[in-house]
Amino acid sequence: MDMAQQPDGKILLGGRTWDDVSGDFALVRLNEDGSFDNTFGSAGISRIETTETEASEAIALLDDGKILMVGYKDDNYTVAKFNTDGSLDTTFGVNGWVVLTYDNASSYADDVAIQDDGKIVISGFALNNGNRFQITAARLNADGSVDNSFGTNGKVIFNVGDWNDFGEGVTIQSDGKILIGGHKWIANAQQRHDLFVARLNTDGSLDTSYGTDGVATARLVDGANYCTNMVLQSDDKPILVGFTVFNGEYNMAMVKFTTDGNLDSTFGNGGMVSLDVDGREDYGEAVALQADNKIVVAGHSYTVSGADSEFVVARFLNDGTVGTEDFQNVEFRLYPNPAKEKITIELSDASSNYQVAIFDVLGKNVYTSEIQKAGQIDVSALASGTYLVKLTSDNHSSVVRFVKQ
Repeated sequence: MDMAQQPDGKILLGGRTWDDVSGDFALVRLNEDGSFDNTFGSAGISRIETTETEASEAIALLDDGKILMVGYKDDNYTVAKFNTDGSLDTTFGVNGWVVLTYDNASSYADDVAIQDDGKIVISGFALNNGNRFQITAARLNADGSVDNSFGTNGKVIFNVGDWNDFGEGVTIQSDGKILIGGHKWIANAQQRHDLFVARLNTDGSLDTSYGTDGVATARLVDGANYCTNMVLQSDDKPILVGFTVFNGEYNMAMVKFTTDGNLDSTFGNGGMVSLDVDGREDYGEAVALQADNKIVVAGHSYTVSGADSEFVVARFLNDGTVGTEDFQNVEFRLYPNPAKEKITIELSDASSNYQVAIFDVLGKNVYTSEIQKAGQIDVSALASGTYLVKLTSDNHSSVVRFVKQ
């Protein structure tokens, strides 16, 4: 399951339905207030019924507003593309679907990333006939055809450890190289894993200049270290999120690597962070970066008895410390809000120059300038939707939301 927010503020939820026999890809689109968007699918829900069984693991929002879903159909890598109204885009692949097979293996896609040229990179894992799990990746052209310049017939399959390895996330560096994050099994130690990031060149081969022979690893505890998701900072440093298990203790976990595949010593304890919530059983499941580079981790937590489960959201500063105190706020006015043509910003502190940055809901910087005391910004060229306006000066920072009509 996955979610994304459109530039206009509408929310996409991707998952599957199940009727005790088979599953189908399903998309839901909500308005910004949480109501169903009745212009999408049927009453806000798009469900693609087939005779096979499908399960969706991730979605991606394309620049033209269309949507990709990735997962698996009858144990094979599967991608579907939807139009903005929730119907299948039949110009993609075969009637809107692409199914990829790995020889003598069942394959399960669980993440997707889009290159700047529109090519689609999918990652996950496969189970071969020898009952060994391997990391997998594939690349498609924008129309759904296989990109034969990647790996062998558009696909790669490999191990970074001695036995079972699982790819759990994929992202693309600014230079086009591909990062796959996950966890690898440690030989001769049942249920013990290390976190890893493998870096691929643009042709799908391992980039041996990264980490050790193309792979960076981390071990928070001398037990199980599981990856569930990953995100890439603007400086190309990857952050993995997940959880650890050691001596019956379950903690949320994060690690950050440098661009050359070493643990980032400026982050947490030697590049690693562990979070225990009141002695509970804690699992990190998702991670996102705010416009101010703070890190938000979401997951769930069980009481010691396991009787109750609760959602958990934690926010960290970019050095890995829990963000118990934000930067001092800058008092300012922004008006009109919502706005169609221009917004005006007035600062209470006229003694300093402030950097102004505007970010869309996907975190993309769409405007940067500098003001002192007051300034007017032309927003007429921005697409309709919700934006974040961030003002910074020295160690002072403040963020406010504004709506472009």
